[in-house]
Amino acid sequence: MNKNHILALSAAACLVAGCASNTGDKASTAPQERIKADQIGYQTHSTKIAIIPDGTADDFQIVDIEGNVAYTGKTTPASTWSASGTSVKKADFSDFNKSGVYTVKCKGADDSYPFAIGDKIYTDLAIAAIKSYYFARSGVEITQQHGGKYARPAAHPDTEVKVHKSAAGPKRKEGDIISSPGGWYDAGDYNKYIVNSSITVWEILNAVELHPEYVKSLKTNIPESGNNLPDVVDELLFNLRWMMTMQDPADGGVYHKLTALGFNGMIMPQDDHDERFVIKKSTAAALDLAATCAKAYRVLKPYDADLPGLRDSLMKVAEKAWGWAQKNPAVLYDKNPEGVHTGTYDDIHIRDEFSWAAIELTLATGDAKKYMKDIKQDDFDFATPAWDSSSVLGIMSALNNKDNEKLFEPEMFKFMKDGFIKLADQYKGDYERSPYATPLAAFPWGSNSVAANQGIVLAAAYRYTGNTKYLEAAEADLHYILGRNPLDYCYVTGFGTKSVKNVHDRRTVADGIDKPVDGYLCGGPNATAKGDLPDSLYTYSTPAMRYCDHHGSYTTNEIAINWNAALIGLVFAIDAK
Repeated sequence: MNKNHILALSAAACLVAGCASNTGDKASTAPQERIKADQIGYQTHSTKIAIIPDGTADDFQIVDIEGNVAYTGKTTPASTWSASGTSVKKADFSDFNKSGVYTVKCKGADDSYPFAIGDKIYTDLAIAAIKSYYFARSGVEITQQHGGKYARPAAHPDTEVKVHKSAAGPKRKEGDIISSPGGWYDAGDYNKYIVNSSITVWEILNAVELHPEYVKSLKTNIPESGNNLPDVVDELLFNLRWMMTMQDPADGGVYHKLTALGFNGMIMPQDDHDERFVIKKSTAAALDLAATCAKAYRVLKPYDADLPGLRDSLMKVAEKAWGWAQKNPAVLYDKNPEGVHTGTYDDIHIRDEFSWAAIELTLATGDAKKYMKDIKQDDFDFATPAWDSSSVLGIMSALNNKDNEKLFEPEMFKFMKDGFIKLADQYKGDYERSPYATPLAAFPWGSNSVAANQGIVLAAAYRYTGNTKYLEAAEADLHYILGRNPLDYCYVTGFGTKSVKNVHDRRTVADGIDKPVDGYLCGGPNATAKGDLPDSLYTYSTPAMRYCDHHGSYTTNEIAINWNAALIGLVFAIDAK
C-alpha cells in the first residue's frame, strides 16, 4: 500500500463520513441496506468477500475512487444469518488483485464504505493498537511529545500501596505499605489485575516470538523509542515489570489485583486519590504469573545484552509462583473480600491454568518430568483463549516450534495437538458455513475479542499445518472486526469510515476531547447486554446487532487490555505474513 493509496482512502472516507451516525443512534441508512466490507481493506493476494443485502441485483461491481468499474461479478444465493436475523448474499472478488482504493456497488443497496487493496495495509492499525498501551500507563506522565493532545500528568504512582487484610501474611501484615509501580490500567477503570495482565502480556509476547522482524519495524513514538529494543518490547516490559512486583517475596504467592476498594466516577486519572491496595493472593494469579514470566524468559532471550539480569529474575519469579501454587492448589478468587467492589476476575476452574503454566515452564526449562508430571488430559480446556480459559495459550507456545514436540511425552503432545486442530477446524467450519463469512457464531461479553482470539488460533493452525484455509478464516475474523459485520462498524477507534467513538473509558469521557485515542478495540455486540443503558437505546435485539456506541454501554463498548492484545496478535499474524 503506497502513500498515494492511503491518502486517497482518507479522502474517500471524508466524502461518505456523513452517511451514518457515529453516536450510537440508528444510522440514517439502516445498516442492513448497505454493502459491508472491511473498511481498511484486503491484502492483495487474499480472499476478498463483501456482504450484500438480499433483494438486490445478482451482479456487483468493484469501482475505483475515480468511479471506474474495475471488476464485475455475481453474488451467491441469499441465506439468512440467525445471529443477525438478516438475509444476505456474498460478493467474492478474490481474483481481483490490483492495488488501489475501491467501493463495492450493487443495485438495490448503498455502496460499501471505501477500502484498500494492497500489501501491508494493516501496519498503521498494528502501530495504533500497540501505542494504545502507552496511554494506559499508570504512574507516569503522558507527555505532549509522545501523547499529543492526550497528554496528562502522572497518576497512581503506586509506590505506597496498602496490604489489604485479605492479602496479609506472616511477613506482610494488614496495612503494611509496599511498592508496586507501573503497569497498565486494565480497562475503562484505573485498576490493575494480574489474571488479565497475564493473557495480555502473553499474547504480545507471542506476537514478538512469531514475528520478530515485523516487530522491529513498528515505530510507536514512546519515551523508550530509539533504544536497542523494539518499541513493542519496551511497551510490554512496562507492564511485565509491574506484574513481577505483585509477588510476595516471602512465599512466592501473587496478589490477585491492585485496586481501590471501589470504582470511581468518570474522572481523569490525576483526579483520583482513593487509597489503593493489593488484594488477596490466588492460585490463578500465581499460575498466570508463572506462565507469563516463563514465556518472557524464552522470548526475551535475544535482548539479553540490553536487559541484564531480567531473564534470571523472570525465571525466579515463575518458579516461586509455581511452587506456591503447588502448595496452595485451590486458593480461589471466587468473590471479592468484604468491602471490596472492583472487578473480580473470578475463576473457580483453574486446572487449565495449571496446564498452561506447566507447558510454559517445560518449554523454558526443558524439564517436563518436573512440570508435566501431574498434568492430565482432563486439565485442558479446548476453548477460545480468554483470561479464564488458558490451556490453548500453552498449546500454541508448544506448537510455535516443531522442535518442541520432543520435550513432551508423545501421547500428551498428540493429545494437545489434536485437540487444538479440532478447535481450529470448528472455527474454520463455522466460517465456511456462515452467511456472513465469519467464524464468529456466539456473542458473549467481549465478542470482538472472541473473534480476534479465534483468528489467533486459526493463524497458529495455519503456521503448524500449512493449510491456507485456516489463514483465510483468520483473515475473516479481522474483516468482521473492521467493518464486515451487520452493523457496519469498524470496531476499532480511529479506523474506517464508520468507527466506534464513544467507548466506555474514564479517560475518554473525562478528557473533554471529542475523539478517543486511536487503536482501541471495543467489546462489541453482546447478546445479553442490559442494565447499563435504557433498553430502548439498543436499537436492534438480535445477538450480532445488540450493540450501542455510547459511553454508558460498558457491556458492549468498554475497552480492555486483553481485548487489544488479541487484536494485536491477529493483526500481526496477517500483516506480517
